[in-house]
Amino acid sequence: MALTDFPGLVIEHVTGNIRRRVMGWLLVIIFALAAVYEATVAVVVALEAQVGAVAAHLIVAVFYLSAAFIAVITLWATSRSRRSSPALPHQVGALRPPADFQLVSIVEAMLFGYSLSRRK
Repeated sequence: MALTDFPGLVIEHVTGNIRRRVMGWLLVIIFALAAVYEATVAVVVALEAQVGAVAAHLIVAVFYLSAAFIAVITLWATSRSRRSSPALPHQVGALRPPADFQLVSIVEAMLFGYSLSRRK
């Protein structure tokens, strides 16, 4: 294994972790959507006996519309508050780069030193 193979292994390691996490969250989303669909069908069937088919579907639609409205308002409120408040000077130094970024910086410095030592 050459020294130049090391950055490729680091990048593959980082992207491999990201790919696994994305695939896992994709499965979670698919199963959650299936559960929401099944719950919606069960609620509609239960409501049809009491209020009729059209009213049951309207009740479920109003529930989902209100949930979407609350989510949009929450996202709008949190994005506005974050943009309007600038970072304080003592908070700027508190941010630390992730460990993967530190590892990549070390590898880059090693490769730069190696390339400088090979020049004649």
